Amino acid sequence: MPTDAMLTGAEPARASMIGVSDFDGVLRGKHVLGEDLSDRDKVIKFSEAVLAWDCSDRIVPISFTLNPLSAFGDADLRILSATGRSVSHVGNRCLYLAEFTGAHENICPRGILRRVLRRAANHGYRCAVGFEFEFMLFKENADTIEQKQFREWATLTRGPFGYSIVRSVAQHELFDEILSLCEKARIPLSGLHFETGPGVVEASLRHCDALEAADRATIFKSMIKAWAQRRGMMATFMAKVSENWPGQSGHIHISMSSDGQNAFYDSNALGNFSKLMRQFIAGQLKYMNEFCVLAAPNFNSYKRLVPGCWAPVCPSWGVDNRSCAVRAIPGEPSVHRLEYRLAGADVNPYLALACAIGSGILGIETGVALPASIAGDASVEMCLPSARLPQSLSEATSLFAQSAAANDVFGERFVEAFSCSRRWEWEAVQHRVTDFERLRYFEII
Repeated sequence: MPTDAMLTGAEPARASMIGVSDFDGVLRGKHVLGEDLSDRDKVIKFSEAVLAWDCSDRIVPISFTLNPLSAFGDADLRILSATGRSVSHVGNRCLYLAEFTGAHENICPRGILRRVLRRAANHGYRCAVGFEFEFMLFKENADTIEQKQFREWATLTRGPFGYSIVRSVAQHELFDEILSLCEKARIPLSGLHFETGPGVVEASLRHCDALEAADRATIFKSMIKAWAQRRGMMATFMAKVSENWPGQSGHIHISMSSDGQNAFYDSNALGNFSKLMRQFIAGQLKYMNEFCVLAAPNFNSYKRLVPGCWAPVCPSWGVDNRSCAVRAIPGEPSVHRLEYRLAGADVNPYLALACAIGSGILGIETGVALPASIAGDASVEMCLPSARLPQSLSEATSLFAQSAAANDVFGERFVEAFSCSRRWEWEAVQHRVTDFERLRYFEII
């Protein structure tokens, strides 16, 4: 049926999208019609239920809302005018990020990261960050994913072939579209390649200011999933899709500067690792177990953190050692940095980055001693049970909820609310009976 605009020849109303991160890092939002969102930050009303939903839109019974549990009201949402960008490689649909403000600012994921970055700034430091994400592409759509058994899902490519030039050339149209999409969205990449595992692609987002890096990472994940669906595919950022394949990482590269100089670099120190960098890494290791749930936020996250899958199993660090939780990467001042390898691709970028930086800042403030670096396989050299990372979402949530350091860095209200949401997530999954259990126990036990 023709619209009034079509009948009169008038231009359609200006339409922009706004998106705000929930606890899971999912962008929730809506179209806003007939308004220019680019001139200044505006505050609008938006349902506070977004911060009480789990990833399947079920309400988590938590107490942070200003209304009775069954009567969610509106919260103040600040639209961030500087974040507007195109999110499609065709057309000019524009997305603006937003953040909760007012009474809900201290549980807003973006607000939590800003809180941590303010703490770093109070010490005179700015953080530069680059995210890396691995994601898996399937030649399926939303209907076939539901209709087929998992073993019947077709991945974009078969079997592992990491860094494959053959596959990159064969799929050049796909890569060209991703590069074009990221260029239009002002999310420049520093690398794009096939990783080990069927249909696995890794994208390295170019480093920038920490808050902007988290904004880019959040948009990137949603943008890639939407792009894949438009192409008749499905993209997933699950931490572990199958026990037969490596997990999917969300590594975070971090450096800090003071007065325009790389504060992690000291030409007179061993390996050029400054005292500040060593304290920063020491803090990351000391508080890694207590803060782990921010970097491994889902039931599935812990199936990635196992030996032999390019993921850490204990708080450890090493020089250019990819088996460690923190990889110190020496080089010239412009590239001298660390890589926080605990996070999987399933993270909320704001919270994972708050975890990585917040723990490092605590190390600087307390002068924590850095343990010896690991030269070999960290999963072998640090195999004592007492040295392991939390083994489940339940264990990690308990450590976080009871952590005085977490309350100090992230605020008591956020720790309470996020812990409630993770307990809910654990309970939603732990009682499910899987096909593996049926195959293992049905006849024999």
